[in-house]
Amino acid sequence: MKKITLLLIVILVGISNIFGQIGRTYSDGHGGRIFFPFGDISFADEVVEFTKGQPAPIKGYGDPNLSLKVPDYSGNYETIAEATSLGFGGVLIVKFTDNILYDINGPDLFIFEIGPAIEPVDVYISKDGIKWISVGRTGGGISQIDISKYVKKTDVFRYVKIIDIKAKKDGRWPGADIDAIGAIGSSINFQLNSAVLFKSGESTLGEDKSALYKIGEKVKEIGGLTIIEGYTDNIGSSESNLLLSEKRAQSIKIFFSDSCQIDTTLLKTNAYGETNPIADNNTENGREKNRRVEIIVFPQTNQSNDNVVGKWSTTRGNLYIYKYGKIIAGWYESDGGEILGKLIDEHTIEGKWIENGARETCSENTYDRNHWGSLIIKFNEDFSKITMKWGYCTKEPTNGNWDGTRK
Repeated sequence: MKKITLLLIVILVGISNIFGQIGRTYSDGHGGRIFFPFGDISFADEVVEFTKGQPAPIKGYGDPNLSLKVPDYSGNYETIAEATSLGFGGVLIVKFTDNILYDINGPDLFIFEIGPAIEPVDVYISKDGIKWISVGRTGGGISQIDISKYVKKTDVFRYVKIIDIKAKKDGRWPGADIDAIGAIGSSINFQLNSAVLFKSGESTLGEDKSALYKIGEKVKEIGGLTIIEGYTDNIGSSESNLLLSEKRAQSIKIFFSDSCQIDTTLLKTNAYGETNPIADNNTENGREKNRRVEIIVFPQTNQSNDNVVGKWSTTRGNLYIYKYGKIIAGWYESDGGEILGKLIDEHTIEGKWIENGARETCSENTYDRNHWGSLIIKFNEDFSKITMKWGYCTKEPTNGNWDGTRK
């Protein structure tokens, strides 16, 4: 019982972290920024395999874990290893755990390759880490990949493989230098241990449904298609495991419909039984990890009004605004500041500004910075002009002098 209780606490903490995410932009390492609708959870979390190329990276620059999580290149690569050098012909396989990759309109995947030039890699994606789909090559100033030509709209992928293709055989940092791998086409992936939800071998939900209630709230907020996937270990027959995984997925679907009032037309179940294990079924710990339910929540993307999107000339320099559903993010060139928020009506964005320095210092951080505040952006009727009000930290946004026109 202590083990399950601890596991539930870990799950709830993880859910809390995911719920706190909002779209934001990240430096691409070459003077621009890239918008990711789901913020920090959009990036690869785990190294599955790394094969160094030949010549191999110099000592200290071949750590594959430097390619995980958010891009954090600071320009110090000459003295501090800030990315994974693949070596010529090197192979890196990574996995998304709290999110998945899928096809959206436009680019879906971004490879953060640092250095003076974007060194090319061949890119592959996979659902299970076994069967791979080639989706193109970066390089020549291009780091983004659109997977639409190779997949179905409903396909989801958890693995990315990149292979350095450069033929040159010298250099201090041979091969591509990978700071991060991010899914622009990203969706939240909740993973719940079956022991928290069900008794052994049963498909009826237990009494503690707190984790599911929290997920149900997020599902309603996002408002798109939700896929519930059931998995088991390999104990018992494959037929009985497939049936059990289907019944458990159906139980969660009914719970979301009846207890969370989620439209059943937006709920889909998949049963996988003992297939697609994420751990070794030869150990008890591995089998416990494989007995799981995964819930994939796709955002509702058919909301109209992209009029707020674009480049704006403001009293603080150029401001770039991005939108995904109701999520808003942006950045301004003058000092690398960011804006984060939501579209609360057709002509109004409500959110925050974040900078590296400001006149006042906040007691709490937003995205690891303590210079931030409230922000309201209003667009005129034809979306040709904007007026912004802002405040320090938690103060009301009453300051002005931050207006702009569309470029």
